[in-house]
Amino acid sequence: MKQLIDKLRDIDGVKAVRKQSGPVLKIELFHREIPNSEAVEIRGDLRSISQNIVNILDEARNEGEFESWEWVRKPQKRYQETSLGRNRSVSDRKAKGHRPGFYRVSIQV
Repeated sequence: MKQLIDKLRDIDGVKAVRKQSGPVLKIELFHREIPNSEAVEIRGDLRSISQNIVNILDEARNEGEFESWEWVRKPQKRYQETSLGRNRSVSDRKAKGHRPGFYRVSIQV
């Protein structure tokens, strides 16, 4: 498990990896809070970070370190709703960030 945590820490954009209660890992990303918003701005390419995490976890599973894994929580895109027109008949979703600024992964040993 220690080697897995070290590999996850080496991913660009990953701030910290912590083992939580049971076989759960919390993978924190570099991010900053957006003022007056519940969203955070994640520094780095979220798709690339996600793919790297998946590759490392799948590689560890194939090597027999654990039986399986699954996402418990992933960053979700947050939108800012804006409406146009007098009777607000046209609405536009503008991306404003993500929430939360971390991944949580469950590992079945």
